[in-house]
Amino acid sequence: MPDVSPDRVAVLAAAARIPLAEDAPARIARAVTPTVARYAAENIVIPLETEPSSFVAVQQRDASR
Repeated sequence: MPDVSPDRVAVLAAAARIPLAEDAPARIARAVTPTVARYAAENIVIPLETEPSSFVAVQQRDASR
């Protein structure tokens, strides 16, 4: 079972610089635990899409304008 503890939620929020109320990590952990458990039980794989290198080159060119 994936770790969805309030401590982990607090650490991830702090790393993302998202301020949370004192009781928020526990509420968030309770809210997402059922969904995370279902994903873990089904062993769902969500492929990451990667952009082709040509897209990155075009994007960098456009950013320099």
